Amino acid sequence: MDGLNIELLKLNLQSPVTDHRSTVTGELDRSKSEVRKAAKDMEAMFVYQLIKEMRKTAEDISSEEKGLGNDTYMSLFDMEVSRALAERGFGLQDKIVEWLERNPNKAERERLKEESRGEALPRPNLK
Repeated sequence: MDGLNIELLKLNLQSPVTDHRSTVTGELDRSKSEVRKAAKDMEAMFVYQLIKEMRKTAEDISSEEKGLGNDTYMSLFDMEVSRALAERGFGLQDKIVEWLERNPNKAERERLKEESRGEALPRPNLK
């Protein structure tokens, strides 16, 4: 081995393992919050589509004449109502998060298998 390889090996051996674990833990926390936000956004979109279809059905029954910009206004109003309902929790976001936690993507499953067998290498701290 040349001097450069020995120095790199020393650096790798001296780096504390806890830094790697805290980095992974931070990534998991960030990942969970991103999943929660995506589930909340999905729930808001679902509620928006539900409200939009209900409004469309009610308008088909009604014979009222609408003014200019009514469609735009009602669309914006429906979006805000759906966001507010999703913020309170319609129940769908919890189910989405549960499903995603039970069914991680293929790469994540492989990484979890490697970690459980002790074959996974710690992620380097690039900060």
